[in-house]
Amino acid sequence: MSSSPRPPPGRRARAWALPWHVRDLVSRLASAGRIAPVAPVALALALPLLSGCPPRGSSGPPQHYDDPKAMIAVFESSDRDVWQLPDRVVRALPLSSKHSTVADIGAGSGYFTRRLAAAVPEGRVFAVDVDGEFEDYLLEHREAWGTPNIQPHLAIYDDPMLPAGEIDLVFAANTYAFIRDRVGYFAKVRTALTANGRLAVLDFRPDATPPGNIAPAPEHRVSRDAALAELQQAGFSLEREETFLPHQWFLILAPKP
Repeated sequence: MSSSPRPPPGRRARAWALPWHVRDLVSRLASAGRIAPVAPVALALALPLLSGCPPRGSSGPPQHYDDPKAMIAVFESSDRDVWQLPDRVVRALPLSSKHSTVADIGAGSGYFTRRLAAAVPEGRVFAVDVDGEFEDYLLEHREAWGTPNIQPHLAIYDDPMLPAGEIDLVFAANTYAFIRDRVGYFAKVRTALTANGRLAVLDFRPDATPPGNIAPAPEHRVSRDAALAELQQAGFSLEREETFLPHQWFLILAPKP
């Protein structure tokens, strides 16, 4: 397994130098055959196409935050624990080993990521997001949280770019509605799972009224039944369902044989 990527220490970056997380993403895209290897200057010009600009002309909530730093404050709101019940959510997950490898899709500020990492202290957690500012925030705070096993993992809108067959649990909280081609996306998630891997998804019900502005507008949310139908198309079957969250559905799924 690769070690957590880190920015190069002690060197002044050249004017065109790319952020560490973008260079890591570009390397993975090239390895997967999604792009051809190109020079750094060309990569700098292509950066908005890789991670900064959401696809146009499709329905759903905006996929990119105009002000990620402001959203970190929203994600980390002091009253969120009351209704999100993060510790109970993590206890409900099928994490049988402290050595497990987990992927948190839409990791954002690391609200769930750090709790997942604490649950698998000898494993690692891929913090998957399309926004480099969130990835930098995680890199800056993971040691203070006592969770050095968090691995920031920049992805693209249609692909989490996870290693095939290595993930024991993929977790996606409050992210499902933001993905456009959900069947295609979660089919790729399926290929990342180990033989006994599982997928856990939770998201806001269309009729829910959560506090604050963390949830997308009701017309952009996806119902439990619609999500389950899509995930079945992507190659999953429902293993169990948790119903303790006041504003969200919560599904645990297994890949179909």
